[in-house]
Amino acid sequence: MQDSRRIFWPALAGALLALTGLLAQFYVTFSSRQLPPLETVVRFFSFFTILTNTLVAGYFLVRSLRPESAAGRWAARVEVGTALTVYILVVGVVYQAVLRGLVSLAGWGILADNILHGLVPLYMLGFWLLRIAGQPVRWRTLPYWLLYPAAYLAYTLLRGPSASFYPYPFVDVAALGYGPVLRNCLLVLVVMLAISVLLAAFSNWRHRRSLA
Repeated sequence: MQDSRRIFWPALAGALLALTGLLAQFYVTFSSRQLPPLETVVRFFSFFTILTNTLVAGYFLVRSLRPESAAGRWAARVEVGTALTVYILVVGVVYQAVLRGLVSLAGWGILADNILHGLVPLYMLGFWLLRIAGQPVRWRTLPYWLLYPAAYLAYTLLRGPSASFYPYPFVDVAALGYGPVLRNCLLVLVVMLAISVLLAAFSNWRHRRSLA
């Protein structure tokens, strides 16, 4: 109970931050749509950025409002919080390294962009450092952390040809071909695994230090 009180306000603030970015981006996307509403919504949630920020918002909501529920106890596991931190950090890193400047932004688009690709990753990292890191991470769980991004990439490549839509240029099979796209996907997964190892090692190091 004491831990729940300590988590409540930081988790609620994280949820509100992520939801603000998501709502701003949805407003920009829907107000400028050129496709039917359903396809617009499907494409909105076809971006790894949107899906991962949605997971972050849900994570923070559960930890703040339902910490004693089964979902709250599951979310409180160190592996869950650390994996989610890895995902959202990759969102920020890939955007800053590859995607920034490719799309012209204005107004609400700038706000959404800065929140979803900048503020939320930084906030999640800070939350992880202050509230999660220092608990022991089981190394055998790390390969399972790649299931979510691998499933996302598979969905993107399978749906892309029929929908004529690829959310990111580095997975655009129509423009690049399958060989380069598969190499790009593998590189993203390697980066994700490297960040996972780094965060897990840091958390375990802090745990050993606290015991000493």
